[in-house]
Amino acid sequence: MQRLYVAAISLLMFLCGCGGGGTRTNPITGNPGTSLGKIYVSNSPGNSIVRFDNALTATGNVSPGATISGAATQLAAPQYMLLDVPNNRLFVANKGASSVLVFENANTKTGNVTPDRTISGAATLLVTPVDLAVDSGRNLLYVADGSSILAFAAASTINGNTPPVRNIGLGFVASALFFDQANDRLFVADATGNTVRVYDGFSLLNGAVAANRIVSGASTLLNNPGGLQVDTAGRLIVSNFNAPSLTIYANAATTSGNVAPVATITGASTGLGAPTQMILNNATTTGDLHVADGKSAAVLVFTSIGAASGNIAPARNISGANTGLARSSGGTGPFTATGIALDTTR
Repeated sequence: MQRLYVAAISLLMFLCGCGGGGTRTNPITGNPGTSLGKIYVSNSPGNSIVRFDNALTATGNVSPGATISGAATQLAAPQYMLLDVPNNRLFVANKGASSVLVFENANTKTGNVTPDRTISGAATLLVTPVDLAVDSGRNLLYVADGSSILAFAAASTINGNTPPVRNIGLGFVASALFFDQANDRLFVADATGNTVRVYDGFSLLNGAVAANRIVSGASTLLNNPGGLQVDTAGRLIVSNFNAPSLTIYANAATTSGNVAPVATITGASTGLGAPTQMILNNATTTGDLHVADGKSAAVLVFTSIGAASGNIAPARNISGANTGLARSSGGTGPFTATGIALDTTR
């Protein structure tokens, strides 16, 4: 009887993936796997993308699960990235080659692999792409390039020397984008002007346009804004490159003018050195915020960003020689964490 009991327990552990050496079931997708979640980081210079597995727990001096690099990848000073999670599709703003690269089945890519699609050529008008956004409902790809945002149709299949369907003139050089698809609202950071500009009804805009609202002024504490996010509480989150900090504003839909942030994350304990692109895991209350920071050679994760403020330490800090990330100044190696993307489902 005891042997039958032990056998039954062993079978149950095997089926549920509870055994120490077996696979685990992803509680989000229900699929078996040995890791939960992927973090992608672009390195520029360095011309690579590193992928860290176990995205919800990875910390410290961990080795990447995969590195995409080599001549075939076409990576050249890659900037910010966008992951279309449902379709497992990674878009890369490839500034050094005036292109956008698309990797399908992103979580399977490793080594010197060729992108599945490359958007490039004179007709695209791409010169210095730095950030991207996708409107999946309208199947549009938005690319921030200099003082323009280029809108491309058929984001899911676009390839080659394809002209944009719209060319939106900003009147300033964009440093980052965040697209609120549900409200058809685009947030654009202006690093030089220390402003964030908000455009309502963005899918209808074309040509030279003016922002509906501008967040600007000394009280905002904006200092070379380099990354944008909006959490589930509707708060606008901005990373500031020159004065390493995160500034958070109460209502992204209405925030305007010389408004003070409701929370600021800054100080030596934060580990922030020169934060750039950010991505939220919005499955957790108002989100766990993942920040790429090249100067600190790190991915910094601040949990429950809705309650975070002050000189706080990140809950997790992916950094060290094994990570493939190195400081952009004052350190060794060619790699710099610039862009970041997150998949919590694979």
